[in-house]
Amino acid sequence: MNLHCWKPRFTFLLLSFALFWISIPALNAAQPDEPIPVWIYNADSFEFWHTPQGEPKGFYPDLITAINQKYGTHLRLNPLSGSEIGERFANNRYGVYAGVVRTEQRARTRILSARLFDNEVVVASPTMTVTSVEQLSHARVLFRKDDATFESVQQRYPDLKFRSLRFASTSEEAFRLLSEHQADVYINDASEMENTQRYYLISRPFPELRIPVVLAFSPELHPLHEKINAFIGEWYRSGEMRKTLEESKRNYLLSRIEISDQERHWLANNHLQINLPKNENFAPIIWKDSNGYHGTAIDMINNMRDLLGIRVDVNFIDNYASILPQQHWPVRLVNIAERNDTTHADGRIGPDIAWHNVYYNRIGKPFLWDEENIRSQRVGVLDGSFSAAYLQQRFGNDVIIVTRHSIEGLIDAIENNKIDFILGDLSSLESTLRGNELFRGVLKVAGVTRSELIIGPWVQPDHPLFHLLTQVHRLSEFRTQLERQEEHKLFPDLTKNTLKIISVILLIAALFSISMLLMMRRHLRQNRIVNRNIVQALEKVNRAHDDETGSHIQRVAKYCGLMARELGLSGKMIREIEHFASLHDVGKIAVPERILRKQGPLTAEEFSEMKLHTIKGWRIIQGLGLGAVAENIIHYHHEKWDGSGYPEGLRGEQIPLEARILALADVYDALRQKRVYKPGFTHDLACEVILDGTGRHFDPQLIALFRQHHLKFQTIFDSLAD
Repeated sequence: MNLHCWKPRFTFLLLSFALFWISIPALNAAQPDEPIPVWIYNADSFEFWHTPQGEPKGFYPDLITAINQKYGTHLRLNPLSGSEIGERFANNRYGVYAGVVRTEQRARTRILSARLFDNEVVVASPTMTVTSVEQLSHARVLFRKDDATFESVQQRYPDLKFRSLRFASTSEEAFRLLSEHQADVYINDASEMENTQRYYLISRPFPELRIPVVLAFSPELHPLHEKINAFIGEWYRSGEMRKTLEESKRNYLLSRIEISDQERHWLANNHLQINLPKNENFAPIIWKDSNGYHGTAIDMINNMRDLLGIRVDVNFIDNYASILPQQHWPVRLVNIAERNDTTHADGRIGPDIAWHNVYYNRIGKPFLWDEENIRSQRVGVLDGSFSAAYLQQRFGNDVIIVTRHSIEGLIDAIENNKIDFILGDLSSLESTLRGNELFRGVLKVAGVTRSELIIGPWVQPDHPLFHLLTQVHRLSEFRTQLERQEEHKLFPDLTKNTLKIISVILLIAALFSISMLLMMRRHLRQNRIVNRNIVQALEKVNRAHDDETGSHIQRVAKYCGLMARELGLSGKMIREIEHFASLHDVGKIAVPERILRKQGPLTAEEFSEMKLHTIKGWRIIQGLGLGAVAENIIHYHHEKWDGSGYPEGLRGEQIPLEARILALADVYDALRQKRVYKPGFTHDLACEVILDGTGRHFDPQLIALFRQHHLKFQTIFDSLAD
């Protein structure tokens, strides 16, 4: 072989091979990017659902769209069944995984994003309300297969055992097993319970268990992980995360409701009239306390207004129960009927509750084992109440009915031996007695009515909104349960002796607190003197460093005080804003003099250096203990309402109010003031520039205030002119 001939050929082959490999990335870059799959569990929830036309909706479609727009990525949602997505995730196959529950093990072994939101773990049951974890030890429990909720519950409650444990393939299967009475409860995160097609009781026996929901990435997509984390951080800081979650939940609930053309026409031309009891409780449908009216009827009305925009007129009716039989109201969210009333059954739009009123009498008196023994007794009732109508209908003249206008009046009557029993609804009587230490030890529940009465929501079957209101009630019941938080007593029930002991302790604590307050007052006075000296010293240093400061800082302080007072802020807030406004440019101490004293406009680099005065000033005063108002004024007074300012790019009300006030005052005075690089503006021209910045540079509310008081700005400038 001719070696001299082979060597050039070999060199040529090597060069060709190298050029081929070099060209591959270029060829790949020329091809359109393959979409990156985002695997998501295909189950209807606020996170992801489809419209009847097949369009994807929900939190994740909105999130993925926003990420693609931000970074030019090509992420694409791919819905899968629970078993399919579980198999892919277990084998770490290529793609992004949405709606992943973060556990300690996954945090160690998988690439996870920052937290998107927290899911609450709840319990669904057709009949049971689970108030404690211990109750579950006697229950037949369902979890969804391949779901991290089970692992999270096990980790948090390692000693928890169930009567039986079963895993369902899907939430739909779990709800079916519940309806067939093959299980007692289904445990999963709240988003899995959004089944508005059936009624279920939602319980929260795990108050301290919150499960973070994240995105997960296969190893090949590690670089994407950093970008998406940065995006999640931006969404949290801007408030977009909370807004998107709330809108997704609201829109999902609305998607569960179908409105016919006939219903739309009726709603466009009518107001819905709702009548409710004014002076009597029918808990849990409606009750009244010092904070107003509550209950499922009120929740439904609020949801009709807020979610669907239905025009609802509510009338609160005195003596509702006695008036109801004579009325022909087509919509009754509180309907009282006999259990075998077929008319009520035909118009029922939600579950009924059995209704029993309660008899009270004095301790030491006999119990009312048989309600028939109430005959010939004196029974106290609220005037015009359901109890009065019930006694009249059931016993006629065989019972002596004594009426009073209030529960307190009934208690006085039984104390003075003018009646033998009080009859009323348990919630009203107990709420009154709860705050009455005397009568809690005097009265007792003596018996209950034996009536076959039921109370529930009812709509005339031929009403144009019958089907729509049925849907709304189901949705409202679900939403109320899912959002309702357990109310905890701030204080336990206390005996008189305990109250005396607490009173003595409180007296001692009060005396001690007064002495401490006097000491703190002296200390605060000293602090104010120190703060004043610090501010004055910094002002002097700033003036010595910046020739253009002059009376600028004094005028700005006056403008800020004026605005703060006109906004009606607290006296303390007004004093702090006016006092610390003069420090807004203290960071210019750290700006090089060649930039600060430059004759003419700054270069881009010089302006970048100048912008650092906000951060440098903030750092200078951080250790001086001047407080949040001073720090916010210095740090954020160059932020703009539309987010185009610096140093953080805050937007709208993210900018502290004191910094928004300072921004307007500072710009007005800077426009009026003569500088080496510009003449001073007239007041009218400065106002024109300020008003032009409405909604872009300045808070619109502050601009409205400036319009009213701009002449006072002019007076301040003229009186303190350089």
